[in-house]
Amino acid sequence: MGRKVERAKTRILKGNQREGNRGFSFIELLFVLLLSGFMLLLTFPNFRDFIGPRDMKRAVLSFIGALRYAQSQAALTKQKHRLNIDLKENAFWISMEGEKGQPTFLPQGIIFLDVSHPEGGKIREGTAHVDFSPTGWAEECTIHLKRGEQEVFTIFIHPLGGKVEMIAGYLERVKG
Repeated sequence: MGRKVERAKTRILKGNQREGNRGFSFIELLFVLLLSGFMLLLTFPNFRDFIGPRDMKRAVLSFIGALRYAQSQAALTKQKHRLNIDLKENAFWISMEGEKGQPTFLPQGIIFLDVSHPEGGKIREGTAHVDFSPTGWAEECTIHLKRGEQEVFTIFIHPLGGKVEMIAGYLERVKG
């Protein structure tokens, strides 16, 4: 009987040794982690570029949404509405006659460069505004927003129907 017990112990040990070889060694796990870290390091600048511009576009689209809201409210309520722009604070708000709205601030790093009116010229400091009439007309206007040194958007507001056009880059309205 002593030999049977010894053989059983030998089989159990050999069986456990085979199962232990199925896993990964510490060196293999370390190599996989090092490789995945290296791949992340190579792709990180691409993720940063992917996330960054979205902030600028989101800010521009939010501003355009405020323009469209002011126009629709003017037509709906049959009262003149105004989109006010504070160039120093980089804030904007919608107001009706005799009221002051709640300011919305642009995200950090995004600024209003200027607001141009055909009659009033280019405004680079202080406050500017865009008026929306109860009939759906809007005051003709060009607004420039900027982030960093290179990323600039131009927003054209067309008088008939208050159509809003967004274009990448710094563009001036062509007269004629």
